[in-house]
Amino acid sequence: MSRFTERLRRADRRVDHYFAETLPVWIYPHGEARVITAIFEDPDAPVGVPGGGEIRDAAPAISAHTAEIQGLCKRDKVIVRGDRYWVVRTGANEAGRTRITLARGEPGAPAPLRDGSRLHE
Repeated sequence: MSRFTERLRRADRRVDHYFAETLPVWIYPHGEARVITAIFEDPDAPVGVPGGGEIRDAAPAISAHTAEIQGLCKRDKVIVRGDRYWVVRTGANEAGRTRITLARGEPGAPAPLRDGSRLHE
């Protein structure tokens, strides 16, 4: 193993230590339950655009070690902090880590409304 690869692995362990979920993240590739180490991203704040306007990205995602998510496919179930999600898109392997875009709820079911949604009013 090269020094670069070893240093990258040490850096990944540090990132996981500080940012990964403390509760287990469950994935269900082909319906088989598996616990992985993952960083959960749940954007909820709008992003301002210079000159006016904003972008609202409400798609949650996880970032995980590529080796841990082998077999995970679109529409597979993911559970984070007890909340159910499903896989919308699996990104490219980026130096051993992959970002998975999620949708809320169960595949094929209407997405649940979020607190603060205008539809709640």
